[in-house]
Amino acid sequence: MRLPMRWLAVGAVVAIVIGAGAGYLTAHDSGSDIRVAAAPDADASGSAGPLDPSASPSTSASASPSPSVTKKGSALASRPNDGTGYWPDFSNTGYAHAPANAGGLGKGAYPGKLKDHASGMSAAKPLRLEFPDNSVITFQRFLALKVTIYGDNLTFIGCLFEGTIPNDNLVQIYADTAITFRYSTFKPNSYARPPGNNGNVSSAPNPPGTPFDKSWQLVTTMKGAVATMDHNDIWGNAGLEMTTGRPGKPSRWTNNYLHDLADTSHDEYHHDGIGPQSEGDGGPMIVDHNTIASLGNTNGLALQGTGVYDHVSFTNNYVSGWGYAVCIGTRNNATNVTVTGNVFSAELSQLYGFNYGGIWGGKSRGSTWRNNRLQVRAGDDNSHFKVSDNGKYLWPSNLAKSTDYTG
Repeated sequence: MRLPMRWLAVGAVVAIVIGAGAGYLTAHDSGSDIRVAAAPDADASGSAGPLDPSASPSTSASASPSPSVTKKGSALASRPNDGTGYWPDFSNTGYAHAPANAGGLGKGAYPGKLKDHASGMSAAKPLRLEFPDNSVITFQRFLALKVTIYGDNLTFIGCLFEGTIPNDNLVQIYADTAITFRYSTFKPNSYARPPGNNGNVSSAPNPPGTPFDKSWQLVTTMKGAVATMDHNDIWGNAGLEMTTGRPGKPSRWTNNYLHDLADTSHDEYHHDGIGPQSEGDGGPMIVDHNTIASLGNTNGLALQGTGVYDHVSFTNNYVSGWGYAVCIGTRNNATNVTVTGNVFSAELSQLYGFNYGGIWGGKSRGSTWRNNRLQVRAGDDNSHFKVSDNGKYLWPSNLAKSTDYTG
């Protein structure tokens, strides 16, 4: 199910911008930028560092979360924010939980507070960032109407990006080859915690979430950069338009907490998690061990085009809510897709089903759907399943079965 995007145009000049494989509208603010250029030898503002090792061409997914996280529980027995730390949640993602040597880059752990990137930052003004290629930026707060980032192969560790910009990009990235965010937080500036989320659930179980006029819409790569997203806490928005990689260089989404999308009581937004990618012809992607949970009208994995999606790996994730939670193409033409080891939870209410349209290419297209389990408990909000379905296998047809799918 796809709903039309609605875009604010009041007080803004609206233009069509072509990003990395997707066309979308964006509203350009007429105010002046705060321009901050980092020196090549700067420390907190952008120290030149080694290349991110996760940007290697390997397409294999790591099925395990970071070794810095002490986990209890198990995939089927645990839920985000239940105290086990098994799934990505408030306890192990975002800037405050950045460990020493995150990403193997030799940086320290979260020092207890963030440094404001510049004086005079405001949610009413855009902020332009320029860093030397290969910089590593650590433990900074960026507050802006919109943050635009220039520089290639940049890595942000333990940073906070916050602001309010409905129907536009909170973070807009101009990088040619790569961009990495680790243990960073992306949120509206009006709230410390998502409205309606008491810290004991994966995502607020009731609308409206963050009001539209206090929300932000996307983080977007505007050029060819392939994204690596690891251990980030992301909420109060409507999607992440950084979805596809290049042959031999997959985009990587690992251990992130994607939750509490904005304005879930209305259709002002397409409620997408990773995505939207609306054109097709996308991939490769590795999406491993994330929490992807929210109320919403569309998809947690939002590959919504009619073109071919190839070499997409969706493994070991906690998935709950959405319209259809997973969409890998809107017709049966995806190839080499792996959907394995995921927990599809009935915790949050859901409009339709877990897999868009029951579409699945199967063995004939090089694809594998195995060991995807249902987690259902008394009192859960997803009425499509009952407690007796707990532990059963979810088939791509959206049915609960006692045996695994083999097609």
